[in-house]
Amino acid sequence: MAMESVLKQLETRIEELVESYRGAVARSAELETKVGECVAEIDELKTQLAGTTNANERVESLEKERDELGARLEKVLGLIDNVLGESAT
Repeated sequence: MAMESVLKQLETRIEELVESYRGAVARSAELETKVGECVAEIDELKTQLAGTTNANERVESLEKERDELGARLEKVLGLIDNVLGESAT
């Protein structure tokens, strides 16, 4: 009878172990799916960041052009002011 009890305990423990293993396999599959989703999200964010970097570079270029045009306009306005100042005298 003692052997029967030990075998029953062993059987119960094996069933618990198998159930635990199935749970671990299911959780592992869930985590693998989650990792795949995270990798896809990271790739999307990298793409957006690259686009933002390009946009920032474009903004810097346009700001530089604006500053250059502003300087040229000030120069032209200065020339016009000089010409108008000379003709008024």
